[in-house]
Amino acid sequence: MGKIEQYTKEKEKGRDYIKVPKPVFSPSFIVKEGDGKGALECPGLKFNNWGYNVSNTPLSTWQIRTRKGVQNLVAWAAKEGRRVRVAGFRHSWSNIFGANKDIVIMLGSYNSLVNLPYKQDNSWKSDLNKIDDDVSSVGPQKRAPETGHAFVRVGAGVINEDFRQWCFSTKKYCLPLNVIMVEVTFGGTNAPVCHGAGFGTKTLSDLVVEVEYVDAQGNIQVVNDPEELKVASGCFGLLGVVISITLQVEDMQVAELRPSKTHMLLAVPPPVDYMDRLPEEVKKIMKADKITNDKLAKARDDFKIRCETDYYLEWFWFPYQTNCWVNTWNRHPATAADKVQIKTYPETGGINGANAQALEGTIANHIVNWPIFKMASGYRQAWFFGLTSMAALPNVKPDGQSINALQSDALHFRRGIQNFRVRDTEWEIPIPGKQGKRDYEFIQRAWWDGIIAMYEDKNAPVRIALEMRLTGGSDVLLAPQHGNDTADRFGTVSIEVLTTTTTDPELWKDFKQKIANTWTSYEDEKGVRVNARPHWAKEWEGININGQPIENYLRTAYQDVLPQFREIFTRLATRDGNTLETTRARFGNELMSRFLFDN
Repeated sequence: MGKIEQYTKEKEKGRDYIKVPKPVFSPSFIVKEGDGKGALECPGLKFNNWGYNVSNTPLSTWQIRTRKGVQNLVAWAAKEGRRVRVAGFRHSWSNIFGANKDIVIMLGSYNSLVNLPYKQDNSWKSDLNKIDDDVSSVGPQKRAPETGHAFVRVGAGVINEDFRQWCFSTKKYCLPLNVIMVEVTFGGTNAPVCHGAGFGTKTLSDLVVEVEYVDAQGNIQVVNDPEELKVASGCFGLLGVVISITLQVEDMQVAELRPSKTHMLLAVPPPVDYMDRLPEEVKKIMKADKITNDKLAKARDDFKIRCETDYYLEWFWFPYQTNCWVNTWNRHPATAADKVQIKTYPETGGINGANAQALEGTIANHIVNWPIFKMASGYRQAWFFGLTSMAALPNVKPDGQSINALQSDALHFRRGIQNFRVRDTEWEIPIPGKQGKRDYEFIQRAWWDGIIAMYEDKNAPVRIALEMRLTGGSDVLLAPQHGNDTADRFGTVSIEVLTTTTTDPELWKDFKQKIANTWTSYEDEKGVRVNARPHWAKEWEGININGQPIENYLRTAYQDVLPQFREIFTRLATRDGNTLETTRARFGNELMSRFLFDN
């Protein structure tokens, strides 16, 4: 049986620190892998999520490397009456994990998935981290890929970095969207319905054409019916342990990157009726930099044009900086010449390369925990991180040449994010129409409400960034973007704020509540609330909306889809002799089960 040096808190030079655990995973005599070897187990290993705001002590943690190993472990858990949850890089801030005395499955090595700084474990060999592009069709109807697309089956343990390298090596296919981080598994981004950027994109779960999972009895189930995928492609692991997903990818594209450092008043210009509401600090910047009404009017036109013509849409504002970082781009199909000439982006070496970015993340993580840095005011901490973040980002001048990169690299333009732990809250806000067209002022209002709220609190509750991505809707029932592509909804404002893990918890809690109050208050031109919903994987627990706990608010926000979700989920959960009760007992999560099944 495995042993672990328990986490202990001690004082060192006046500050708390947490010793790094040294887990030992030993072969089990009870649960076997597909090759007959004992599955690797470590009992009593304390669990912490990446953001260190969720913790528990499972009965045991397992490193599983074969499909049969997953089946055997779930079958054993069923005999023992134990609940099973999967956790890889643990990049969720909401408590969608397991609990005390549960069984935790990791589809990769602990050292790679948990320890910082991140180091890819090339020695880890598994059935669950394979990539297969030899998939011509799925399902009994022989569903085939759309023109210009292909089906690719990826193991749930495949890491974004593995897939990025595979895309660059083969130069055949790419995903139309993805999260920026490379240190996440496909199972991890699929379960909570993650997204990318661009009005023409939906969510990662919308790309899924087939799911394989291990059910409550330890049997493999396959879902490829389009209606059933509206549940199975994004249901938080509640049906079982997902072992593979098949995605519809597209032929390789070249991203024409033109990132720019643009004045904060011109990157996402404030609506006309917000000019009097601007913080005094921003008004001073506006005066000093001679930002006239004519410049603002042109910027509003430019913003609309950018949103309507660019494929990828993303903005960053680092607290108290004069400029925003604008990362929007278009693309073209990769030619034979492109595939030969274009190098990986960012390059591995160099002062702005992937290795340097990973080191920067590690240094940033140390700086925020440095006692001397903690002595600085919140404002100075935020200003420092904003200054250094902007300095590290590329800037293409208006007359400069685009940076051409394979789309599979461009989606992951920033590396080393894993090495810098943060806190994060994010909302998906439907964009209403104005006289039958997308209301661009609405988007600007959400952005500037974030900036105004950050300036109002002089203690600087947000010390890393305000980020915004514009996306489409979603067909996945529990996607926060679901229903945002109708006759009177024109996409989604995906907007988030991030701060350091050393920010005062009460200060951060108050800000999350404050900004949620604002972002959930918006109405369309008919006076109807637009139904903003949080990103499932970010921080939303404990917030009250309209005077009620957020779980009650979410039941109302999803009231149109919950009956259909429950009907399809029950149908899937009761396949082949399973019952809804045993499925929930085997794979349930307390938070999501309360929301989905308790009245």
